[in-house]
Amino acid sequence: MRKFTCVLTAMLLCGSSFAANNLYKGNATETTIKTVYQSNDGVNIKSLDSNIKDSEILPAIAKEYKGKVVLIDFWATWCGPCRNAMKQLDTIKPALMKKDVVFVYVTGETSPLNDWKKMITNIEGDHYRLTSEQWSDLCTHLNIPGIPAYLLLNKDGSVAYSNLEKGGYPGNEILQNNIEVALTK
Repeated sequence: MRKFTCVLTAMLLCGSSFAANNLYKGNATETTIKTVYQSNDGVNIKSLDSNIKDSEILPAIAKEYKGKVVLIDFWATWCGPCRNAMKQLDTIKPALMKKDVVFVYVTGETSPLNDWKKMITNIEGDHYRLTSEQWSDLCTHLNIPGIPAYLLLNKDGSVAYSNLEKGGYPGNEILQNNIEVALTK
């Protein structure tokens, strides 16, 4: 029991310590992400090198957006609350995109490829579909108990807002207020 408590404490400390870090300082190499598809409607599919693992996944994604405010949505095609949250977010998204906020959607292979491809055609932003191992690593590393979950990054890569450890849609007002604050930094 004592060993379990020590391991659990270490996991919680490591998992929550990312919030204080600048995500642009990760060890990910410069060529870890490739744009696979870009539409005229603002839907972009990006591919993360499958060799990127564990604590390097989020910094690799974040580096793509240095100098921008970024809202990262962790979701899945089969997740009803995720799809519902996206519909709610769509009401404030156009105005925020005009302010140069980037919307990034991250899912794993639990989202069937064909379903994912169909769904994202209507979701403006950058889309990542991680391998099962990467998705599992990322959820474990960030202590994500469930989806949807959200992470907002300031322009410098620091965390402006996170509900990763709670999950669920926090609501448009909370996200918009945090995004507006992040835009001023």
